[in-house]
Amino acid sequence: MLLLLGVAAAPARALPPPPQSRAIDSLRYLLSLPQTDYDRVILLCQVSDQLWTQRTDSAAVYAIKALTLARRVNYRNGEGEALNRLGAALRESNLARALELFQQSLRIAKATRDPALEAQNLRSIGIIYVYLRDKQQGLDYYFRALKIGQKLGDQRRVVIELSNIGLAYDLFNELDSAQIYQERAHALARRLRTPTNYILYGLGNVARKQGRLAEARDFYRQSIAESKKVQHLRSLNFAYVGLATLYQQQGQADSSIYYARLGAQAAQTNGFLRGVLNASTLLTQDFKKRGPADSALKYQSLMLVMKDTLFGQEKVMSVQRLNYREQQRAQAAAASQAALKSRYRTYGLVAGVVGLVALALLLWRHARQQQRAKEALEQSLAELKTAQEQLVQREKMAFLGELTAGIAHELQNPLNFVKNFAEVSTELVDEITGEHHAATGQGPSRNAGLEQEILAGLKQNLQKISQHGQRATSIIKGMLEHSRTGTGQRELTNLNALVDESLRLAYQGLRTKERDFTAQLTTSFDASLADVPVVPQDLSRVLINLFTNAFHAVQQRQRQHLGAAYAPEVAVTTQAVPGGVEIRIRDNGTGMSEKVRSKIFQPFFTTKPVGEGTGLGLSLSHDIVTTGHGGTLAVESQEDQGTEFILALPA
Repeated sequence: MLLLLGVAAAPARALPPPPQSRAIDSLRYLLSLPQTDYDRVILLCQVSDQLWTQRTDSAAVYAIKALTLARRVNYRNGEGEALNRLGAALRESNLARALELFQQSLRIAKATRDPALEAQNLRSIGIIYVYLRDKQQGLDYYFRALKIGQKLGDQRRVVIELSNIGLAYDLFNELDSAQIYQERAHALARRLRTPTNYILYGLGNVARKQGRLAEARDFYRQSIAESKKVQHLRSLNFAYVGLATLYQQQGQADSSIYYARLGAQAAQTNGFLRGVLNASTLLTQDFKKRGPADSALKYQSLMLVMKDTLFGQEKVMSVQRLNYREQQRAQAAAASQAALKSRYRTYGLVAGVVGLVALALLLWRHARQQQRAKEALEQSLAELKTAQEQLVQREKMAFLGELTAGIAHELQNPLNFVKNFAEVSTELVDEITGEHHAATGQGPSRNAGLEQEILAGLKQNLQKISQHGQRATSIIKGMLEHSRTGTGQRELTNLNALVDESLRLAYQGLRTKERDFTAQLTTSFDASLADVPVVPQDLSRVLINLFTNAFHAVQQRQRQHLGAAYAPEVAVTTQAVPGGVEIRIRDNGTGMSEKVRSKIFQPFFTTKPVGEGTGLGLSLSHDIVTTGHGGTLAVESQEDQGTEFILALPA
C-alpha cells in the first residue's frame, strides 16, 4: 500500500507566499540585516519552513543554525521551534531521531505554555505513528492537535489538521471518514483562500478508491497545477503518484509509468524518501507487467533500499525503544507526581488534624466568650428595658402634663370671660334692683332710659357668657374627637365625589357667615381613580378642615388688598400615584412663614384671632390621615404666595 502522509507536516508557522524562491530570497535578505538574536532565530526557522517543501537537507541546515543560536541566547521558545523544524527535516532519513526531536520540542512547548507549538508537535508525532501503521496513536495525536487549533481559533491550522485526519483514514481504508474530513478541510481552505494542493490529492484518493475515476483524475490534476504554482514538491509527488495509480487501475501502463517517473523525480529532488518509495513501487509493478525486466529489477532494487532505509528492523526497533523510553519517562513522572500528591495529602491530613484541634479550641473559647457576652447582654437588656419603661413613663407624664397645661390654658380664657361677664351682670342686676326700689317709692325716682341701657348690657353679657361657654365646649369636643381617631370602619369610597362634596360644604358654610365673600373653585379630578378604602366621616372632616383653612387664608389676603386686583382661588386635584392616591389642596392666600409651618400640626397652635379657632383642627386632621389611614399629610407654603396641602393615602 502506498504511503500518503507527510505533505501537510510542515509547521503551521511557515510563510507560504508564492513563488517559493521569492519568499526564501526575502527571508535571506532580512537575515542579512541587523536583527535581534530572537528575531534571527524565528527568521532561520521560517527559511527552513520554505526549504522543507523543496530540499529537506537544506531545511535541516537552517534548522540547526536556529537551534544553535536559540540555545546560545537561552531562547526557550525559539529552541522548541528549531527542534520541530529539525525533526521535520530528518524524519525521512532518521525516523527515531525525528521522534526524539519532536518529543523534546513538545516538552518545551508545555513548559513555556505555547499551545501553537504544542499542536505543531502533536501533529508531527502523529505523522510518525501513522507511518508505522499505529492507527490509534496516530489519530489520537491528530485529534489533540485539532482540538488545540480550534481552541486557539487558528482556522489555517484547523485546515491542516482536518486534512491530515482525512489522509490517515484514507490510509486505513475508512473512506467515508476520509471523505468527510477532506471535504471539511477543502471548504474551510476555500473560504480562507489558502492553498488546497495537499487536500486535492486526498480527495482524489478517496474518489479513486470509491470508483469515481473521472472525479479523481480532476482532483489529481488540480493538485498538480496548484503544487507547481507554489513549488510544493511533496504534494506534487503525491498527486503524480495518485494519478499514476489511477492509470494503473485502468490498465494504461504507459501513462502510469510516465506519471510515476515524474513523482519519483519530484520526491528525489525534495529528499522525500517515502515519495520515492511510493513511485518506485508503482514502477516495479508496471514494468513487471509490461517489461522490460531490467527496468522492473532496477525499480524493485530502489524500492527495497527505500523500505530498508525507512522501515528497517533496526529503525523500527529504535523507534519502539524511544517510544518505550518516553512511556517510561511519562510513567516515572506520573509516579513522582503521585508520590508528591501523596506526601501533600499526608501533610494536608496532619495539617487538617492540627487545624481541627486548633479550631476546636477556638470554638470552645469562642463559646465561653459568647456565653459571657450573652450574660452581659441579657443584663444590659434588662437594664435597658427598665430604663425604657421609666423613660416611657416620664414621657407619658410629661405629655400628660403638657396636655393638661394646654387644656387648662385653653379653657382658662373662656372661663375668665364667663367669670368677668357674670360679675358685671351681677352689678347690673343690682342696679336694676335699685331702680325697682325707686319705682315703688323706696328710693329716688326711676329712670326708664337707664333701666333699658342696663338691660341691654345684661343681655350682651349673657351672650358673651354663652359664646365663651360654647368655645369651652368646642375645646372639649375636639379633645374627645382626638381620642376617637381611627375607630371608624373603612369602606371603599369614591374619593372624587367625597372631595367635591367636602369642598362645596366648606364653601357654603363660609358663605352662610360671610355672604359677600366669593372665591374661584378649581377642580381637577382623576377620572381613572379607583375606589379607596377609607373612613368617609373622618376623611370628610379632614377635607372640610383643610378647605376651611384655605378659604380663611384667601379671605384674609382679600381683606389686606382691598381694591387691588386680587382674585381668591382654592384649587383641588386628585391623582393616582405608585402605591396609592394623592389629593392636593392649594390656595393663593396669605401663606405662612417657616416658623409657623413647623408648628401647624401641634395641638392648640392657631394663627386665628382669639375665639375663632381652637388649634385642634390640623392636629386632628394629621392624626386621622397618619394614624387612622396610614397616609401622610404634608404642607408647602410661601408668605404672600399661598399654601398647598398634600394628602397621600395608600390604595
